[in-house]
Amino acid sequence: MAFWQSDFMDKMRTEWLRRIAKVQYYAGGTWYDAQITQKTISGNNLQIYTATTDSEDLTITQVRLIDVSGDVAGLMSESIQKTADQGVITLWEFPLYEIT
Repeated sequence: MAFWQSDFMDKMRTEWLRRIAKVQYYAGGTWYDAQITQKTISGNNLQIYTATTDSEDLTITQVRLIDVSGDVAGLMSESIQKTADQGVITLWEFPLYEIT
């Protein structure tokens, strides 16, 4: 049996999603702001859809989430190559659930 109530977990997922203010990607020594096109909750997963905003040939090596206070909430390594005439559309999924 789970300790946390379902309604509480639903509220916490909503709060976590609300607190993510920005997604950034790192390439060639520069952090770029991605455009957040949608933020949703699907089951236990926080989902954030983004699109790149530059017009450059890049290899994206890191992605980070910035919270409403401006702090880095999470960071991960990536290896995504794009040309100047390409955009990158991503779906980032983060499960938030209690392990019983």
